[in-house]
Amino acid sequence: MKTIDIIERIEGEAKLSLTWRNDRVNDASIDFLNFRGFEYILENKPILDALVYTPRICGICGQAHLLATVNALENLYKNVGIELEITNKAKILRELGLIIEIIDSHIKWFYMFIMPDVISQSKKDYTGYTPLKGEKWLEAQKVASDTIKALAIYAGQWPHTSYMVPGGVVSDPTLLDIVTCENYLDQTLKYFEKSIAGISIDNYLSLKKYDEIDKLSSSLGDFCQIAFETKLEQIGKSHNRHIVLANMFGLESGIHKHRISRKIDLDKIIEHDEFTFKKNKKNDKKAHTWSKSVQYNEEFYEVGPLSRAIINKKEFIKEIHKKYDDSVFTRVMARVDEIAHLLVYSKKLIKQINISEESYIKPKIDIRNIDEAIATSVVEACRGSLIHTVGIKKGKIIKYDVITPTVWNLGPKHKKELGIAQKAIIGSKSLEEAKIILRSFDVCSVCTTH
Repeated sequence: MKTIDIIERIEGEAKLSLTWRNDRVNDASIDFLNFRGFEYILENKPILDALVYTPRICGICGQAHLLATVNALENLYKNVGIELEITNKAKILRELGLIIEIIDSHIKWFYMFIMPDVISQSKKDYTGYTPLKGEKWLEAQKVASDTIKALAIYAGQWPHTSYMVPGGVVSDPTLLDIVTCENYLDQTLKYFEKSIAGISIDNYLSLKKYDEIDKLSSSLGDFCQIAFETKLEQIGKSHNRHIVLANMFGLESGIHKHRISRKIDLDKIIEHDEFTFKKNKKNDKKAHTWSKSVQYNEEFYEVGPLSRAIINKKEFIKEIHKKYDDSVFTRVMARVDEIAHLLVYSKKLIKQINISEESYIKPKIDIRNIDEAIATSVVEACRGSLIHTVGIKKGKIIKYDVITPTVWNLGPKHKKELGIAQKAIIGSKSLEEAKIILRSFDVCSVCTTH
């Protein structure tokens, strides 16, 4: 028997195809059918046009794409022997913008993507999370909206900002702007304490043991109760291999298989397209999606908040992971946990901003005068590691390649090895369970089909 379902309430949409045997999923395919083609659009465009195009790849993680682009352009300078001077102020404003975007995304994902599906599996009444009507859903919508205003204050707009450029940023926030930005984040922090964790941020960050889950209340407490009622700690397990490519947010890059290693070779990252539709070519009968798949050293690795927590040994999540592996429960807990850590880290960043510093230092050489070069950048986006590679010749883009977190997590299998989400879904007892597993990865269709 085969089940086909369109997955909506994500960024874009995807087709989930499940094959059943003995009332269990024995094969799964996640197909992204709406081709967007930014990599093709950027070909032969003037190099600086990328700063306008790439933030529009996604309406949720545009900051990540913008930062990946500007880092790649600055790496072009570096690869031809030119070092740009970037002030600490500019670096902070860039990273702070990405952090605010991630906090906003995590809140929306928890209340608007995951909880509506989770509560439908419970026998208890959790109407507060009902989409468009529930008080907790509506409160989360307002808080997320207010949180992102902290970014718009100095970035000019959100989504699709373009304030980062090679050499710095083109915004020069005043002291009032910085204080207003901090006030918005303070309100989000208070919301985390009152409505998400139900305990103070200090008490939350002091949690170190698995059994301290009982100290949680409010929405995270509700999630834990439903999770154990519906056995979410038992489902959604994949290869339990993790990778983080960028050093950001006070976190280190690394790879986790049987142990943690800090050595990563970007040359070992390979994209595969054996199941991917081809543009202007005859498609193989095996092709069923516009997404590629990506492996590191010929193996699939999960990316995202859970991977960042494991590789950076965040004690609370590490203990949960030790008990429940890479289950839906662990994955969700890691994502909500990251909100707390990012809120505290953002306040530290704000304190370091020196408004008297320059926001932008003009490069001594126009990037359009670089004859030929290629460069890669890595960024930690809300869903995980993001890679941009750009090649230029005489001021024009000759190649632009994007590997998004959804490609890492939801791309199709390669040879005999199942993709991350594909393996996690196999064994599911129902379509509803399979969809919860899929959404635990925070699906982004529009980021994926290039």
